[in-house]
Amino acid sequence: MKRSTWFLVIPVLLVLCTVASCSRSSGEVWDDTKTASRYMGRGLRSLGGKQGESRQINSRDDFGFAANWNDDFIPLDEGSDRNKFALNQVPQARTSPGDPDSPIPGIEAFVDPATDAELAKIFNNVQFDLNSELVKGDENMRQMRRMSNFLKKHPELYVFIEGHCCERGPQAYNLALGSRRSNSVRNFLVKDGVNLDNLFTISYGKERPLVQGAGEDTLRVNRRAQFKVFKR
Repeated sequence: MKRSTWFLVIPVLLVLCTVASCSRSSGEVWDDTKTASRYMGRGLRSLGGKQGESRQINSRDDFGFAANWNDDFIPLDEGSDRNKFALNQVPQARTSPGDPDSPIPGIEAFVDPATDAELAKIFNNVQFDLNSELVKGDENMRQMRRMSNFLKKHPELYVFIEGHCCERGPQAYNLALGSRRSNSVRNFLVKDGVNLDNLFTISYGKERPLVQGAGEDTLRVNRRAQFKVFKR
């Protein structure tokens, strides 16, 4: 707010406080006056360039209430343990499936790899830890390499990578997490040599669980990247 505006606001606040005092106790009026003074003081300090302290939260301990931590939230973390495939985004495909001028049909034309014996051996789900989009674990890495090698030998294949989450957390959060998971897998494949124009991503969040249940084993299965394929 401009400094000149404050000189107009202050008299108005004083008048309002005076009017309110006619029907309120002196103690209530004094409390309101102190509150108004604090806010005006903050505004004047802001005009002078003095802002309140702000900083990036990097860990649970920074909040001071780690025991009550909400596992639906992921703090920013710029440490070296971040997965390079999740951080270093690659360009999206030059054409979008289903567009009027696209040679690739929409996702409804892509099929489950399980319907083909050969594809079923290649396109197994990639699993994720809770609240994570990082591709980790020997089994996941072997699966990704197998998929990458197969796709490089079959450029006629197009793949939709679906990001899925377990039931924990709100819908909007899980849609965002599912998107990061599908893009993390796509980034890995592209960086390993797969044509980026053959890979597309979509997030379903927690709306399409693979199995039903609330046990930890069930939740772990639902935290996944799943695949649909189309042969041109």
